[in-house]
Amino acid sequence: MGKTKKTIFLTNFHPFVTKNTLNSGVLDSLSRRAKVVIFVFKDKEDYFKKIYEEGNVVVEGINLQRETEAFRNRFFARMAEWLLDTNVMRFHKMEALEKVGRPVKYYLSLVFTKLFAHISFFRRLVRWLDYRLNSPQPFQAYFEKYNPDVVFATDIFDDANLFFLKNAKHLKVETVAMVRSWDNTTSRSYLRFVPDKLIVHNEIGRKDMVKYHDIGADRIYLSGIPQFEKYLGVKPTDRIEFYKKIGADINKRLVLFTPAGHFFIDTDWQICQILKDLYHEKKIPQDIQFLVRLHPFLPVDLSRFIPDSNFIINVPGPAKPNEIKRDKKEGELDTTFFQHIFNSLHHSSLVINSISSIIIDTAIFDKPLITINFDGWEDPEKVPFLRSLPKRWRFEENQISWMSFGMTPLVKNKEELAKWINKYLSDPSLDSDKRKVFKDTYCWKFDGRASERIANICLK
Repeated sequence: MGKTKKTIFLTNFHPFVTKNTLNSGVLDSLSRRAKVVIFVFKDKEDYFKKIYEEGNVVVEGINLQRETEAFRNRFFARMAEWLLDTNVMRFHKMEALEKVGRPVKYYLSLVFTKLFAHISFFRRLVRWLDYRLNSPQPFQAYFEKYNPDVVFATDIFDDANLFFLKNAKHLKVETVAMVRSWDNTTSRSYLRFVPDKLIVHNEIGRKDMVKYHDIGADRIYLSGIPQFEKYLGVKPTDRIEFYKKIGADINKRLVLFTPAGHFFIDTDWQICQILKDLYHEKKIPQDIQFLVRLHPFLPVDLSRFIPDSNFIINVPGPAKPNEIKRDKKEGELDTTFFQHIFNSLHHSSLVINSISSIIIDTAIFDKPLITINFDGWEDPEKVPFLRSLPKRWRFEENQISWMSFGMTPLVKNKEELAKWINKYLSDPSLDSDKRKVFKDTYCWKFDGRASERIANICLK
């Protein structure tokens, strides 16, 4: 007797995939209609089995270090990076030169990009060679064991996902892939594999993939962003209970501040100090307190900032404040994490951002948003280019895109920061219309059906 349900392979090699796919409703939508085999790194197999393996869901752990670190893969990965000519990729090259040295490699990469990155035939040729010469079969035994109907790679620019897709193509299994994050289209590399179907969040993602990655628009499907649509079904924790949990003063309003992190800039602590000074100088309302929400995986160096009772330092993930270490694949983001960010946004009167996707969350909640666009009190001429908010980070393509909506002022100094804090706390409806346009564009159809659309794309 033949199979009654389809079998789908699903990759999960990044904590944000756990949040964005497994916990957003996508896994539920798939498992109601198909058998789902989730692939994770071997050292996380037990963790995922304990949480997700039941009913139509199976978890398999695999070690891909040998394949990802092989010379052939590293060679083609480097070629793909050099074939994407964006501001972001140029900045990445400059960072590598600064950290590692090797100027010959740096200038070679610049010449290579200038000569070849805009020749479509050459880009496609490299992609074809990548498939022909760099296609190990680490999943072969699993394909034989489960006989899948479709492979769903949740992070198209990731090496582990790439091997998964190549293996599927070799065995003539349908391939579906997704761009994991809204900024990946211009910041990772040239697309190394073209799946049968590619899922992006919105029209901006579709245009970027066509423009930079030689993929036909007919292969690209829009889904919306499932992890953000999950907000539609969440109820906030009672204000008093939430304030008590984080140690906040129930008589004061919350202002949420999301520092960039030490990986990006060195002045997060100075912005905290400036906010503290503005409060004590009585240049901003006295009935507010600051919830400083750190990035879940990128530590923030606040060692030189001394918080007072108006500052609540919140670490929502495994990263630790003041530990200058980076590991985006440490830990996982569970439903508790999601509930906490929901509560933080729901109960905040204003959000202050540096470099964060919190801009999308903020627009969904229609909260006023201020964006820091200065390097603390440092002399602008002395701040290294690669560590500067206004000189480097605002020129990345994804930053240019969201800034064009005008839904947040880019404050250039302490005085402008105070001005906009006062304006937004006085009238939270300011720029609400622009926030709505931004939300509708980036979230596409914010209708609670993104997970269902993704399942339909995978299984039809």
